[in-house]
Amino acid sequence: MDASRSVVDAQKVGLATLVAGICFIVASLGSALVDAVWVAMILGFGLLVYAVPRLHRYQAPADGAIGLWGSRLVAAGGLIVLALGIVYLVWEAVGTPPEEDPGIIGPLWMIGFFGFAIGIILFTIASLKAKVLPQGAAILMLVGLVGSLAIDMATGAFFEDEGRSTTQWGFYIGVPLFGLGLAWIGYWLWKSRAAATSGEAAAPAV
Repeated sequence: MDASRSVVDAQKVGLATLVAGICFIVASLGSALVDAVWVAMILGFGLLVYAVPRLHRYQAPADGAIGLWGSRLVAAGGLIVLALGIVYLVWEAVGTPPEEDPGIIGPLWMIGFFGFAIGIILFTIASLKAKVLPQGAAILMLVGLVGSLAIDMATGAFFEDEGRSTTQWGFYIGVPLFGLGLAWIGYWLWKSRAAATSGEAAAPAV
């Protein structure tokens, strides 16, 4: 019973990770055409708040303390970004958001985003060490995130306001790679756990 339930839980985590990866890809590539697509990015952050700590537990203890702290940073940072995204969604729904962010929003955004980014870097390094999740997927996540930040910081696009004129090449190139790595891990986990479920004699109804 416990083994069956753990398989089902792993399927849910795999599906959440797969959808999160798709959300990041859609948000990065689609935002240049339709502004509203950025909502997919918020959903992606929310799914990772749920999925990454469970991915850590799936490969623990092989990923060590780095995996633990990486997953905690992803969850904490992602939760801050998710909360700020919801605040902006509410602002959009009830009226026009302020042209300038309230004083606390900027620092909170930086804390949440960089906490999330550092957590992902630690988590992917730990995943490469653990060799439980697909190695190529972890590399895609790491290269995509670091590349996105490096390119946009080098060009100055990362620090520009919403009315920016510099093209965010890092965002358009790196984030889809990051999302592809997530989708790969999610699909791999979902498919492998689905196969395990079909091989059991009496899997419980959920």
